[in-house]
Amino acid sequence: MDSLRREVRYRLESGNVLRSQPVAVLSKFYAPEEWCSLVEQLELLDIRLHDRLGELLGREEWPND
Repeated sequence: MDSLRREVRYRLESGNVLRSQPVAVLSKFYAPEEWCSLVEQLELLDIRLHDRLGELLGREEWPND
């Protein structure tokens, strides 16, 4: 799960995705067999493809808060 969170942060910082987009948007960055495996892992963690990317990151600390 940590590697997925790092990937999501990277994609967010790169501007490839938005926090409000569903998890399913990540599929375009993975080979089909990788994506199928990742979906299985997400389902075990009760994370659905329609959940928002921001939800994967949990609570974040911001330096200017």
